[in-house]
Amino acid sequence: MSASLATNTGPRLSGQQWSTAAEQLVHVGESVRFDFVLTDWDGSLLSPIGLADYCAAYVGGERIEVGFDPNGHFRFDFVFDAVAAGETIAVAAEAFRQVGGRDFINAQGEWFESQSPYEVADKQVAGDNLLLRFYRATIELPLARPADDLEPDTGVLRIRRSDGSVSSVYVDRPGRPGFELSGPDGMGFYHVRYSPTGAELNATGTTEVEFVIFDVAGQRHRVASDLPTP
Repeated sequence: MSASLATNTGPRLSGQQWSTAAEQLVHVGESVRFDFVLTDWDGSLLSPIGLADYCAAYVGGERIEVGFDPNGHFRFDFVFDAVAAGETIAVAAEAFRQVGGRDFINAQGEWFESQSPYEVADKQVAGDNLLLRFYRATIELPLARPADDLEPDTGVLRIRRSDGSVSSVYVDRPGRPGFELSGPDGMGFYHVRYSPTGAELNATGTTEVEFVIFDVAGQRHRVASDLPTP
């Protein structure tokens, strides 16, 4: 018996829901779903019934315990909003069969290990681990200068996810973070720049971005691109 830990981020093949890569890329602020299962010698799924009662996972230094769902999967989510681009975090998950009381108890959000001399340690069954490497994508779009100057307040940057959701971003203002518009430069181009959040991007593949703006004469201008989100 062994185990497999996967995530819904990447890299993963097109059409696949989970990635089991040993090292994975995660965007800063992204919410990642983890899937942990027990597997047989040939990699097929094993039901945890009678084998394991819970999964103990460590995301960095944070402990998470979950039971299995009706399909025999141990699943949990984690939002990585306290990391910076370039950081790495190790994630480990282990399945345990409970013997007596649980080894750890959660009280008001903190984990405490049982100190009873009469307790027998829970039986570790199988485990797996992976490494997460964090990145931050930046949207940068060039727009050729039209005959009339652009009107920044009319601009809207739309970020389209594969699930059909769209994030609309407007020009940066105090109290309302948004895109920055600079230029025109010496080559006659304006530049649109924005640092998206993890929730605004696809977990893997590419994310479609579109920028629409009007000039002072009322003419509409558009530029679009596909942003790599590995």
